[in-house]
Amino acid sequence: MFKSLIFSLSLLVVLLFSSALQAAGTDIVILKNGDRVTGDIKGLSRGKLEFKTDSMGTVYIEWDDIDALFSDTGQAVELSNGQRFYGPLSKSENAEMVQVTTEQGAVGVGTQDVVTLYPVESGFWDRLDVSARLGFSWDKGSSVGKYTLGLDSEFRNPKFITRASFNAEVTSQQGRDDTSRANLNALHMVFKPQKRYTAYFGSLEKNDELGLDLRALLGVGYGWVPIRSNRNWLSLSGGLDVNREIPSEGEEQTNLEAVAMLTYEYYRYSHPVRRFSSSLTVFPSITDFGRWRARFNTDFRLEIVKDFFWAVNIYADYDSEPISADASNSDYGITNAIEYKF
Repeated sequence: MFKSLIFSLSLLVVLLFSSALQAAGTDIVILKNGDRVTGDIKGLSRGKLEFKTDSMGTVYIEWDDIDALFSDTGQAVELSNGQRFYGPLSKSENAEMVQVTTEQGAVGVGTQDVVTLYPVESGFWDRLDVSARLGFSWDKGSSVGKYTLGLDSEFRNPKFITRASFNAEVTSQQGRDDTSRANLNALHMVFKPQKRYTAYFGSLEKNDELGLDLRALLGVGYGWVPIRSNRNWLSLSGGLDVNREIPSEGEEQTNLEAVAMLTYEYYRYSHPVRRFSSSLTVFPSITDFGRWRARFNTDFRLEIVKDFFWAVNIYADYDSEPISADASNSDYGITNAIEYKF
């Protein structure tokens, strides 16, 4: 578990450095309009095929626009029902299917059922998404300034997904002390049969409004993904965590908590690209019975120009018994930022 968390957090510091080996294109995409493109499959995720060509660079093709896909190299194909197949790809006799030549023989799978597709030997950088965002607001009437900074990374694999994120916000007002909130989160999800998964997660959190100098948390859970398609993702999970809290005032505490989480994501990569995600996590305390925490987070992304997004975040945190006596039991707000996807 700890190795997975260390790997997740390390994704945040590898933003701009990459090297890719140039290889002759051996894969073929035939579009429904008859166009034929030769290159290398980099992966299919969320309804978009990433395809590297010699003449046009890397292009992104809507999965619905593809008539046939050929690859002599091994591909890992995952379906919406959780099944996975490995092998070269060829055109099926059925126009609505793609054929995977596995070790057990040829298998035809429905194109609309394919959720992810990656070359078995695809590299680290082909599976990594990183984005950074920066926001600022100020008004003369209240003399309040707010600064936000965020980093997100996601590493995709047919067998697991690893995510890491960092968010920081500083609020400055004339005549008052600055307040801040920041959190660093990591999640490693290992997929199991029947749309199940095991989750390992950790976080570091600071929040002046809740009287929290630092909360360090490690946990493990088990979940179910009833909906996983090229447009939607819905997951339900539960587990346990242990955390260490350092308050602004008072004594440090170690807590054991139960964890329940619901996450929904919607994404569409037609123009303009847009993505919506919302999550609710509840932490009932086991060692401090009667205390419970909750965290709600909603994000919306809309592409303005290529790789630049308008990002809106709505957040709310609640603690029934804040660890600092004079602290508020809730914190909530809305942030706007400009985001760039690497």
